[in-house]
Amino acid sequence: MERLVVFDLDGTLTRQRGGFDLLHTLYGTTPAGDALMDRLEADQLSFEEWCRATVEEWRTSGITESDIDRATRAVKPKAGAPELLARLHRENVAFGILSAGIANLATQFEQYDPDFVRGNWLQFEAGKLSGIDVGVGPDQKGAILRRIRDTRSHIDITYVGDSHTDTEAFVEADTAVLFDPDDRVPDTAVDAADTVVESTDLKDVTSIMPVD
Repeated sequence: MERLVVFDLDGTLTRQRGGFDLLHTLYGTTPAGDALMDRLEADQLSFEEWCRATVEEWRTSGITESDIDRATRAVKPKAGAPELLARLHRENVAFGILSAGIANLATQFEQYDPDFVRGNWLQFEAGKLSGIDVGVGPDQKGAILRRIRDTRSHIDITYVGDSHTDTEAFVEADTAVLFDPDDRVPDTAVDAADTVVESTDLKDVTSIMPVD
């Protein structure tokens, strides 16, 4: 049987809980970001509209591709993440990254040859931020895992995540690991997880991984 491990990005593979929040902090757009989040939570914006409005704030602030590259290099991996991904790669266990955040911030993990990185990709033209390709919403992870399962027969999926946006993925996965849960995790996510790991070090989920 094929084995696939899928990781959330923000708060799971990286220390920061949210890529959008990180970039707002770096570029001084937090007040505008807070206002947009209020509109999203009030159902005045769809997730896609919120993403595009957020990126428009950064675009009009003059954010460039070089700025995003520097931010990407500044992202700190979660303790144990490089070692776990290196082990999966060494043992030929496929893994992917599935994020409702900014997928560009996963660049540092490309060295471990992920099977896929799916998320919301910032787009650039002539070195300037031009838009965003919205690929994963906060309630779409379960559906994406189902599509992966439909295209690969006899696959066993382990999913590792930390937040409320991972709930549907927990339901769909064969093995669901709630790792270092954040303060917004609802009871539904806890109930859907097979295992809850109250740790900030990914080495503590190694025993649950499909590795020898």
